[in-house]
Amino acid sequence: MKSNTQEPKEVELFVSLKIPDTTAVTAMQTMRKMGYNVSRVKRINYYKFYIGDNKEEFENKIKKIDVLVNVNKHKASTKLERDESAIYLLIKDIGDNCSNLTAVLRDRLNLKELKRMERGVIWALYIDSGNKEEIAKRIGKELLCNENYQEIKVF
Repeated sequence: MKSNTQEPKEVELFVSLKIPDTTAVTAMQTMRKMGYNVSRVKRINYYKFYIGDNKEEFENKIKKIDVLVNVNKHKASTKLERDESAIYLLIKDIGDNCSNLTAVLRDRLNLKELKRMERGVIWALYIDSGNKEEIAKRIGKELLCNENYQEIKVF
């Protein structure tokens, strides 16, 4: 007998600044001081939503939620605009179930189809030479991630 419960659909949201990101600039300067040959760094807020139904409608709504996206300073997309010359690292807090944010989105902002969510920060590292993925992992462990309460993975 088939179960009536369907697997939740996944929607990802990538939110970046339209204006210069001083946090990314500072991180890049620090990487250079640590001896890494990094030409550029981008920071992107990452959200992953697990929803019940109507993925397209949810994607249109979630990009306009001001709790996540300030239209005056952010650019939001449901697709990551990848640059082949960058290595992407996702940093997430261990055990962060986003319960408070989920409650706000579901209850106050009426996104009833939201089941649960995850969030993190994606760092795009433009490394000029060497084994770029290994160097990116080392930068992540040494600077971008506190392994006591965060996890890191190549995205």
